[in-house]
Amino acid sequence: LKHPYISPGGVYARTLWDWDSYWTLFAVFGIAERLKRPELIDKTAPYARATFFNFLEHQGPDGALPILLEPGDEDPFDCLKSPDNNMAKPFIAQLGLLLLKQNLLKTEDMAERIYHLRAFHQCYEKRYTHAPTGLVFWAKDWGIGVDDDPAAWGRPEKSCAALFLNVFLYKDLLAGAELSDFVGRPDYAAEYREKAGKLADAIRKYCWDEREKSFFSVDVQCHANISKHRCWGALNFKLDPFWHVLKLKILSWNCVLPLWAGIGTQEQIDAFVRENLVEGRLLSRYGVRSLSFDEPMYAPEVARGNPSNWLGPIWLIANYITWDMLKNHGHEDLADRVAESILTLLSDDLNKNGCFHEYYSPETGRGISSPGFMSWNALAGLMTYRN
Repeated sequence: LKHPYISPGGVYARTLWDWDSYWTLFAVFGIAERLKRPELIDKTAPYARATFFNFLEHQGPDGALPILLEPGDEDPFDCLKSPDNNMAKPFIAQLGLLLLKQNLLKTEDMAERIYHLRAFHQCYEKRYTHAPTGLVFWAKDWGIGVDDDPAAWGRPEKSCAALFLNVFLYKDLLAGAELSDFVGRPDYAAEYREKAGKLADAIRKYCWDEREKSFFSVDVQCHANISKHRCWGALNFKLDPFWHVLKLKILSWNCVLPLWAGIGTQEQIDAFVRENLVEGRLLSRYGVRSLSFDEPMYAPEVARGNPSNWLGPIWLIANYITWDMLKNHGHEDLADRVAESILTLLSDDLNKNGCFHEYYSPETGRGISSPGFMSWNALAGLMTYRN
């Protein structure tokens, strides 16, 4: 690639991924601040800035960005070629804001590139918005971050408005608003905040399930099937699927995301923790499972590379976000338990194998796949617990 970049390490070395690079840099900068080690930021700075520029310099005419950049192929998922494909997960504005807060981007850098960020978000709106609800959907079931998420993977194209996609787009829109304020575009900032507010409202309206005490991804295929019958004429023309979506009631770490992002209420957080962050569901002795133990798709011991296994293994990104949500919303005891479990898990892996793995067994703590993987495992450096 034209510029240096951050790679996840291990089998993914020499690749630049969208959300992996953001969370890796988030962790490194956070650790540097916590340890008062500014030289870590200085050492990382050229790779951090260049990661941001690498993505924006491969933007398509409609604003699309690639999910993955490789030295031999700068858009392996063909994100730029067709709106029927997915594109980069919405982290580019969050990455820009992260760099800006570390003084790694100049005002003129961002002033020039705010238009590219806005084009990216407008592309999401044009390509993937479900008009009746305002939620956004995956075009396909590959390149979706949570590779085999049962709510999206193996299901019809353009059918899943995933919590992952909608929550992180909400966060990216808010980051876009901050960046717009910084470069003196209050009109863009107001537009960003309005869109973020509407998306949050849509998530609250369509994705929360009061009976299950959880947010869920939803299926957006509900529509009236008008057909002409040989005797009775048009059928179903008086019927209207006014509910617009059906909840995909699959309990996974994705269900934590709206609670972590400030979209859920304290009452909803308390109910979710009480009902779902428990043994026999999402909680294990080694941390938070990526998929609930009582789901029929639960298969955490399957080892494979990309696409990776999210059907129950312990992933650091899932545990960091859950820990952060618990710590900030009155569940410190459980947050401590999660942090202690994760730090013990990684310490044991490092002492035994000399490296970290991509994900771990929730039953035994064994590293399952991709020895040498680093990426967002660095988030463990931000996870503290009392005593």
